[in-house]
Amino acid sequence: MAQPKPLFIPWLKARIDSGLFPGVDWTDPGRTEFSVPWKHALRQDSSSIDILIFKAWAEVSGNGQAQGDPSVWKRNFRSTLRAKKFVMVTNNSKENANPIKVFRWPKQSSSPSTASPPVESQEEEELSTPVQEENQQDPFIFLDQNVETILLQEDIYLASTINDDDLEDCLMALNIHPSGTAAMPEELPQAVEDLACAGWRAPQLSPMATGGEAAAEGHPTTAVAPVGAGGEGQQQPVAEQFMQSLSQTWVDDAFKTQFRVSVFYRGVKVSENLVDNEAGFRLVYSPEMRMGEVDHQSGLTLMTLPTPPVTFDSVQNRLTQQVLDSLGAGVDVGVSGPVVYSHRRGNARAFWSRCKFDRSREPQQVAKMEPQALFRFQDFVGGIQEFIAGGKCPSCCLYICLGEEWPDRRPWEKKLVMVEVVFTSLEFLRMMAEDGGASSLQSVELQMSLTEMMEVE
Repeated sequence: MAQPKPLFIPWLKARIDSGLFPGVDWTDPGRTEFSVPWKHALRQDSSSIDILIFKAWAEVSGNGQAQGDPSVWKRNFRSTLRAKKFVMVTNNSKENANPIKVFRWPKQSSSPSTASPPVESQEEEELSTPVQEENQQDPFIFLDQNVETILLQEDIYLASTINDDDLEDCLMALNIHPSGTAAMPEELPQAVEDLACAGWRAPQLSPMATGGEAAAEGHPTTAVAPVGAGGEGQQQPVAEQFMQSLSQTWVDDAFKTQFRVSVFYRGVKVSENLVDNEAGFRLVYSPEMRMGEVDHQSGLTLMTLPTPPVTFDSVQNRLTQQVLDSLGAGVDVGVSGPVVYSHRRGNARAFWSRCKFDRSREPQQVAKMEPQALFRFQDFVGGIQEFIAGGKCPSCCLYICLGEEWPDRRPWEKKLVMVEVVFTSLEFLRMMAEDGGASSLQSVELQMSLTEMMEVE
C-alpha cells in the first residue's frame, strides 16, 4: 500500500533537525531561518550532495522519482516553499564559495523551535549522535517577498517577477543553458563528485597560474597548454609534454611540488593559500603570526589558520575555537624523498583521507608519536599507469579533519575544521592527462619512465 504524502512543514523541520542533509541547517539561534544549498547544475563543483533535500521531497511527495530530473525536483521544492508561505531572506546562490538561499519560517505558524531542545544542547548532541526526527504537525503557508502576485493553484507567476532561477529552470527543461550551451546531462553531477574524489578542480588563477616565480624555479605551472601544442607551428605529442612536466616533479629521487591549502569552517571556505616551500608546512593557530614564516628547525612554512568568523550559532563558534586553541604546536605536512608525511604535535586529534567524499566510515588518525606517511609519489605514478589502462586518474589531494573523527556518518561539510591540501605539480599532470585522454599517453618511452619511477624505494 502506498505511503500517504507527508505534511511538508513537519517533514522539512525533521530533515533540518536530522543533520543528514549537507548545507540544510538552522542559521539563527531561534530556529526561525534555515539555509538550503542552491547550486546551478552547470556549475563545475556541483554534485549529487547538493540536491539531496530536493530529491528527498520528490520521493515522498510523488512529484518526482529517484531517477527523475534534478531541475524538476528543485523547482517543485521551491514551489512548495512558496505555497507554504516561507520567505526568502537571503539569496547567495551566485556566490562561488557557499551558494545557498536562506528562508524564514512562516509567521502564521508557531515557531518550529517550540518542540525542540535548546540550541546549544542539541548542537552538541548533533556532533556525536543523530538527532531524532519529530512528528509535529503544523498547518503552514508561504509568500516569497520577491513575488508580487502568485496564482498558487496554477503555479503561474507574473512575467515581471520571474527571477533568474525560474528562467534557468525553464531553459534547463528545454536542455538549453542561458549562455546558449547544452545543459549538463543528469549523470554528470555524480561524475563531478568522482572527479572531486580524485582531486580534480577547475583551473583557477593563482600565483602559479601566471608562471612567475614558480616557473623560474622549475615547477610546472597550472596554465595548461593546448593539447598537442608545441613550438612555433610544431605539434608536440602529449606524452612528450607529460614526460617533461613529470621530470620537473621528480628530481633526484625526490618529489617536488607546491601546496595549495584551503581551510573550511563547517563547510565554508575561509582561506586559500599557496605554499611554495618544497619541504612542506605546519598548520598552527596563531592569529598574530605573519603568514609565510619558516620554522628554522624543521624548515617548514608556518601556516596559521584564520580566526573563525562570528556566526549566529554560538555553539559552533565555541567548539571551533576550542579545536583551534588545542592545535598547540600544530600539524606537519611535509615531504621527504618520495613521501608526503604528517605529524601531529598538539592535543587536537587529526584524521585524514585522500577523498573529500570518503564514505568508508573508517577514520585514519594522524600519528602523534612520529611522522606518518600519508602519500607516496609512486601512488600517483601507479595511478597514471592505471589511467592509461582505462582506469580513473589518481588523487592529487589530501584532506585533514581537525578535532573530530572523519570519515564517519556526517559529511565533511558538517565538520568544524577541514583542510584541503592540493599538490599543485600533480594537479597539473592530472589535468594534462585528463585533457589529452588515456590514448594520448600511449608511449613506450613514457611507460618505461613510469616503470622506473615505480621501482624507486
